[in-house]
Amino acid sequence: MDKFLPTRDELSHMIQAKAVQLYDKLRALPVDDLGMPPHCLAYFKGSHFKRLFFSIETSANLLYRSIKMINKPVAEIVIMDYGAGVGTLYTLAKMIGCKKVIYNDYLEDWRNSARLIAEAIGVHMDEYLLGDIQDTLKALDQKNIQCDIITSRNVIEHIYKLDTFYLAIAISQPDALIYSSTTANYKNPGTRIQHRGMHRRLEKIYLPKREQMILEIAPTLEKTSAHQLALHTKGLAGADIRHAAEIYLKSGKLPDPAPHRTNTCDPANGVWVEHLLKFDEYRQLLGTRYEVSFEPGFWDTHYPNPLMNMMGKFLNILIRMNKSLGLLLASFIYVVAKPKK
Repeated sequence: MDKFLPTRDELSHMIQAKAVQLYDKLRALPVDDLGMPPHCLAYFKGSHFKRLFFSIETSANLLYRSIKMINKPVAEIVIMDYGAGVGTLYTLAKMIGCKKVIYNDYLEDWRNSARLIAEAIGVHMDEYLLGDIQDTLKALDQKNIQCDIITSRNVIEHIYKLDTFYLAIAISQPDALIYSSTTANYKNPGTRIQHRGMHRRLEKIYLPKREQMILEIAPTLEKTSAHQLALHTKGLAGADIRHAAEIYLKSGKLPDPAPHRTNTCDPANGVWVEHLLKFDEYRQLLGTRYEVSFEPGFWDTHYPNPLMNMMGKFLNILIRMNKSLGLLLASFIYVVAKPKK
């Protein structure tokens, strides 16, 4: 078997050994018999079980990188997997011996499914927290838990207001390193093309939704005006659409959609469709409380197609050779927010 993590030191050796154990446990897991809701089961099988090596590989690398950065013994680390879904990071974090591991997700079905998986493989989490960042931070405060690391995989590209997200953490968990991975890599030209196509497809659904919301807020508005306002509220959701509609009714002023480019979100809940942000935009959103850096990820090399695996291995070599080139080529990136002292 290929290694989940290059053996560099004692930490990588230990994470590699536990990753192998997790891989073996999950491969033998009768997932269809756990009683997971159909949508959670389908997601786990399609996004993790089917690509199990890559799922654990990304979790192992996230843990290794973030732990090395804070330079603290594993047995003293408190870590939260935010928006964990039914991934593999939270279970691996517990298996490597972190002092406390907190699982979080917004939806109860995902939390319950994650608990079923963890308990089926004999991994017992310290906390299962439910809710958005505000709910989660409040629960951590009530339990007097201070995190060393808050990590996530493929979550930050969906968060509606990233500035609010990072500010809330900075206030409530000021010493926590926030180490996230995202497939929305603006530096990669192929990713930009792919994501812009995805944005345009979903915008065809979201545009009429916004128009309907606007007509409900302002039923006297002419349909042509409502459509124009809907075009200009791309990237807005909920109360922000209501606010834009109220301003338009009073002044006729339309909001400026330019900052959102092709990016669009579900107007009902604000979930972005793989929000593509430039690195400078991340820095601006994170404010002055963090040192922000970006690192290239890597390509999956365990597809059924051997040609894809050969290409992935070749790209990974190039990524390791040069960071700047790596950021252009990587299938995902790490967005690292280290608290300023």
